Amino acid sequence: LASRGASNARQHDNSTVVATMRCVWAALVAAACAAAQNEAVAALVAKYKKSAGGSPAAPTPARQPEAAPRDVAAAPARQPVAGRAATNDAANLNDVVGLFAWPKKPRTVWAAAKAAITGQPDAPRTFHARRPSAPAPSTNINDDVDAYFKKWRRVVPHCAPLMQGSCVYVAPNGGIVHARDMSLAKNAGSSKQMLADLQLRAVSASLQSVLPEDRWVSWNMVYTAAGPTKPRPWPTFAIGKREPHRPGLLMPNPFFGAPSWWARHNLLQIAASQKRSWATRLKKVLYRGACGPGARARLELMNLAESSNLLDVGFTGVDGFPSIQSCVDALAKKHEIRAAPSASRRAPHVAQTNYSQYRYLLHLPGAATGSYSRNLQYLWTQGSIVLVWNQTATEFYYRHLQNDVHYVVVDAATIVQTVEAIEADPARQERLRRGARAFYDAHLAAPRLIDRWRAVLEALALRQDVEPCVEINQ
Repeated sequence: LASRGASNARQHDNSTVVATMRCVWAALVAAACAAAQNEAVAALVAKYKKSAGGSPAAPTPARQPEAAPRDVAAAPARQPVAGRAATNDAANLNDVVGLFAWPKKPRTVWAAAKAAITGQPDAPRTFHARRPSAPAPSTNINDDVDAYFKKWRRVVPHCAPLMQGSCVYVAPNGGIVHARDMSLAKNAGSSKQMLADLQLRAVSASLQSVLPEDRWVSWNMVYTAAGPTKPRPWPTFAIGKREPHRPGLLMPNPFFGAPSWWARHNLLQIAASQKRSWATRLKKVLYRGACGPGARARLELMNLAESSNLLDVGFTGVDGFPSIQSCVDALAKKHEIRAAPSASRRAPHVAQTNYSQYRYLLHLPGAATGSYSRNLQYLWTQGSIVLVWNQTATEFYYRHLQNDVHYVVVDAATIVQTVEAIEADPARQERLRRGARAFYDAHLAAPRLIDRWRAVLEALALRQDVEPCVEINQ
């Protein structure tokens, strides 16, 4: 018994020693974490104060207005970032320090860092201080950009090899490198990628002052119309999504071109439309498009043309099939719908400058996958009424559209009755025409496209702080 008691005592002593060592080890790890955090925050504060020129309390300079449309692609001189107001510093610090903070950051470290930059002590908070139950509506049309980047708690990673899309790297001087395409070699240098490169080079020249001075920024760009298929650990941008729930941040599609070209193009469309009075326009719905694997809605529209004189619609080409007839036959078989004899007839081409000869312009899902179609972006400056086929596809600006304000939603069952109702209501006609143009001015004009890219580049400049490994397509 005495021997057993001595053994139990030794085991108890050993357990006590092990528990003590575990506590000491945990304390050492916590101390190391706190020290690393203090160093990270101190370095961040020093870097921030250095970039701000050591004068965070200087008056905030007024933001210069956007240049005229013909100059939107001109490269301005890089402006120093010195002179930010204390309130802006505090707001920026709330975002920046959180990226480098450990999961459980000491309150004293946060308060000390904020006070070091702003010169103002952190206001005390109580347990009962809560956020508003319903946030006020945002007036920032690019608030989805802020929400997208907030999901990264720390540094946003750079793009790395993947199976969909391509990595895009932007240098501090605005230079651009497109990494090798990550799917098939034959997709390298596609028309979409070249147009996207044209757009991005013009934008980066206009926004060079936004880019970091000492490092690159990067993201993954998915050019497929259907959009990204799965979330990625790095920023992923898409030009469209067949379903809104798909991952990625929506950006202007490549067919907007350079902002300067887009501005000139729409000035020409507006000038042409203003020469055509509303009374002289055809009281018809215009639609032209290609037939393809995803063109079910388009075939449904073609079937209606035989029974209504209001519809001037037709296929002008084919995507993925040897002929329009073979495309129509395949769609009819796949979706078990009737194909009218006239559905496979090739319709005459209508130039965009002649869109304004019609009172109604119709938009439908794309031909390839039934996703977005770039056709919609060309309809807002024609002085006509925009009709949009009921669909799930989306682009970066769709979320701002309001039915019966900027456009009218239609489908195969309602399009004819809807047009007849609008024709009988002149006040509604004028309201919809004004709404379409107002939407272009507020969301699709060239300066607004630059604003979209500005929001993204500012977020990347602030949050991406690791030098990328650039892969150049040989």
